[in-house]
Amino acid sequence: MLFRLSVVFVLIFCQLSVSAQVFGIIKGAVKDSLNNAVELVSVTVQEYPKYAAVTDKNGSYELKVPANEKLTLVFSSNLTIVTSREKVMVQPNEVMVLNKTVNLKVNDKGTVEIIGDRKDQVGSQVEIKTQTNLSSPNESFENNIQFQGLGVVKNNDLSSNYSVRGGSFDENLVYVNDFEVYRPFLIRSGQQEGLSFINPGMVSNVKFSSGGFQARYGDKMSSVLDVNYKRPRQFGGSFYASLLGFGGHVEGVIKDKHKLDRFTFLVGVRQRLSQYVLRSLDEQGQYNPNFLDVQGYFTIAVSDRVGIEIMSNYAANRYNFVPVTRETTFGLLTDVKKLTVYFDGQEADRYQSLMNGVSVVYTPTRDLRIKFLASHYMNREYEAYDILGEYYLSQVESDLGKSSFGDVLYSLGIGGLHDWARNKLNTDVYYAGHRGSWFKKGHQLQWGVDYKREVITDKLNEWSRLDSAGHSLPYQYVTDYTNPLLVDTNQYFISTKSNIGIQGVLKSTFSLQSNRISAFIQDTWKFGDTSQFSLSYGVRFSFWDVNKEPIITPRVQFSYKPKGKKDIMLTVSAGTYYQPPFYREMRNLEGKVNTNLKAQKSFHGVVGFNYGFKAWKRPFQFTTETYFKYLWDLVPFEFDNVLIRYYGQNQSRGYATGIDLRLNGELAEGLESWITLGIMSTAEDIIGDKYIAYYDSSGKAIANVPRNAERIVDSSTIYPGFIPRPTDQRVNFSMYFQDYIPKFPFIKVNMGLIFGTGLPFGPPDNDRYKDVLRIPPYRRVDIGFSGQLWNPKWAKKQNKFNQGLKGVWLWLDVYNIFGITNTVSYLWVNDVYNNRYAVPNYLTARRINAKLVVNF
Repeated sequence: MLFRLSVVFVLIFCQLSVSAQVFGIIKGAVKDSLNNAVELVSVTVQEYPKYAAVTDKNGSYELKVPANEKLTLVFSSNLTIVTSREKVMVQPNEVMVLNKTVNLKVNDKGTVEIIGDRKDQVGSQVEIKTQTNLSSPNESFENNIQFQGLGVVKNNDLSSNYSVRGGSFDENLVYVNDFEVYRPFLIRSGQQEGLSFINPGMVSNVKFSSGGFQARYGDKMSSVLDVNYKRPRQFGGSFYASLLGFGGHVEGVIKDKHKLDRFTFLVGVRQRLSQYVLRSLDEQGQYNPNFLDVQGYFTIAVSDRVGIEIMSNYAANRYNFVPVTRETTFGLLTDVKKLTVYFDGQEADRYQSLMNGVSVVYTPTRDLRIKFLASHYMNREYEAYDILGEYYLSQVESDLGKSSFGDVLYSLGIGGLHDWARNKLNTDVYYAGHRGSWFKKGHQLQWGVDYKREVITDKLNEWSRLDSAGHSLPYQYVTDYTNPLLVDTNQYFISTKSNIGIQGVLKSTFSLQSNRISAFIQDTWKFGDTSQFSLSYGVRFSFWDVNKEPIITPRVQFSYKPKGKKDIMLTVSAGTYYQPPFYREMRNLEGKVNTNLKAQKSFHGVVGFNYGFKAWKRPFQFTTETYFKYLWDLVPFEFDNVLIRYYGQNQSRGYATGIDLRLNGELAEGLESWITLGIMSTAEDIIGDKYIAYYDSSGKAIANVPRNAERIVDSSTIYPGFIPRPTDQRVNFSMYFQDYIPKFPFIKVNMGLIFGTGLPFGPPDNDRYKDVLRIPPYRRVDIGFSGQLWNPKWAKKQNKFNQGLKGVWLWLDVYNIFGITNTVSYLWVNDVYNNRYAVPNYLTARRINAKLVVNF
């Protein structure tokens, strides 16, 4: 289908005539007086304005020009450089190299205005710079967002999931070359999660917005990650191998007789084998994960005005696990307990996805660009596990002065766990879209129309059983506390009484075929002489034929750069952001699907301040944003490790507010570092939630109702009101630092530090108002060392081999260097008195990884 569509587009647009005039090529780099590359400089042929190019982040440009004519090249930029001209004349088929040194604009105070990576910024948006040497066990591109983005929280070193300013991962938009990408939906834990869709070795540039984004981006409530893969200029590639897997990429270009790029290819392969890291978990056994990802991005220049882009991705993720034992020690310094579990059974999960997309770009004039897109995303997921466990809960000697310190004193309880599932989910998303942009007198008008057809088939069949004292305990409990805020988060228990039964029974089969349409139009207007103003305003429309809810969301972004001696920019963004439900939000905790679910809704208000300056003669930038989000028609949810379980009803309202601060710059010359701090509060009020509190004759709340029923003399109904959302992390601090040895610059070090206050959690009883306890803070430090083994400049005699080998590096990473035990979730068990304990599920311990990287 997609191939036929691309052929039709090619046949239509190839009717355009191609001039018989002979041409030559001019290429080179634009740099300032300090030899720094200057990005986004327009290079135009004065006599023929349609022949133009724009410099990339390396300052490079390339354009075709008529041969045998005296021409004038104009180098210009509204913000950064003084316009300059260069007289040229090329011969037919000649490739002329013209490197240009330009002067930066100087204001009336005699200081240079340095715009950095935000010259075209409108509203709340930052550029993410790919750091391929980030030390992290999951090695995903999303680690860059964690350190460089504003308001980004990522508390699981095995997962690429992230939340932004109080939203869940499902509230984030991710685009690659204008195609929206997805991830598997059934994944429960970071152990099962494969490779992120984004291949870091194929990335050209990335833009990220933490909220208040433009109308051209889709209908989600939190953030947008806009990734563009690179178009190769020459043949090259890379290869890496480590204890966690291997991969590489190859890129190249095929030119025509006029030395113009006619076909480019970019292919990447990654395989991840994470059993080395998983063996550091408390749960021991035979881990056999195998994650494979193959991607390709191809461009075809049909003519000077018509181009075709093809993107393809195939991912096959297999997770096999045969658990044997688990031993977890938890509690307080003076009250230590140990859980020992012996397992029988296994887990076998399969996640397979295929995405193919094609786009045709038509540029009839320099000011008009039209793009047609079509894609198909297929996802096949199957999870099967049958795991039986027998657990022993024990009291441990915690007195340091006794010889029996650390030994088991006595048993608190014996019980059994049994988890069983056979779940299958098939997802197909068919997409067709159109994008257009038109430039005129300081305005950029953009528009788009999208159509999606979604076909989903879900077969859900799972149950769990908790066996204590010879009988099964269901998940619906009568708790013994009235103020859970007073209970310690490292160790606490809840007394219960229950009926015998199997718990967590979810069994359903559901199919859904639906259609979505959406459209947008927006205008970006840049104006002002002595000051630089940018105003972007637009509106989106969407409709889904399942809930039949029409959605209209206006959005506006404004940027102001005052004239002065300092590089300052002020930004303001506001708008409504509605998120129509996908299948995940529609399925409730019992497995039932609500097809009448409405869109979750939010209003964003964001005010930002950017300040660029120099320290130690190197560039730095300080960025801060304060924001407020009002939320309504929310669908409450709970976290089960990384799996999000929704309530399936629009039954809450809430808010998220806070401030983010970031400082980045070259602490070491040529190597950029980042420090980010976020302070946030997000809460929701669930409609109709309440519970009954019981009191004794003195008016004191009774903590253990089942055991003290005779003391009850009064009761009252409590309406909890606003409670923290599951993503309510009050403080988040991250730092990524790079340095090198001055006398040996080929030896480098990088360090990533993360601290985040605890997230809310509660007992698994489906009562959100009880989820007000806190997981311990997340603390982690990773450090990496790298040494360059080969540089072409070191060759005494140059040849094709040593010059073709661009670099060889050896990396040594130490993950979680201080061995901190971070908690991701809890396992709930009972003792012989039917008291319930929350046993922490810890993340990975310290691990060392070696990696060899070859660039060619």
